[in-house]
Amino acid sequence: MSRERALVVLVAADVFLAFTGIGVETFFGWTLPGALRDYVRWSGTFGFRQFGFLFLWSLVAACAITAWVGLVNHWWFARRLYLTACAASTVLLLFSGPSVSTPVGAMLDRLNWLVGGVILGLVYFSELSRSFERRAAPVTNGAPAGV
Repeated sequence: MSRERALVVLVAADVFLAFTGIGVETFFGWTLPGALRDYVRWSGTFGFRQFGFLFLWSLVAACAITAWVGLVNHWWFARRLYLTACAASTVLLLFSGPSVSTPVGAMLDRLNWLVGGVILGLVYFSELSRSFERRAAPVTNGAPAGV
């Protein structure tokens, strides 16, 4: 399999795992023990901090979606954008506080990070990395075409 095709498959797997993980957490929430289920459903006051995290998470999601499209199309800034989305989501996870997840959701999350690492390795450390470099504009001498 060519590296370009592997990148498309990995990006598709990354998208699938990201959205499936969200769906699995929503669908299989009933399998958690009662106290954990109550913790997940508890809705405290929606204050400034929660609004800030919601805004930042949506910004990271938009960054990731743009990076996925850019990686498939070999945009020069896509790999930096993908790396930024990964780093930002890691920092947001760090500051979000405790979380509860189902076993299936946790497994899908780990697989998603694994696929993300393979994508980063592919776009930074293989010969495919050359296709993400910015191409220099062609130099013209400034003379009209008919001269």
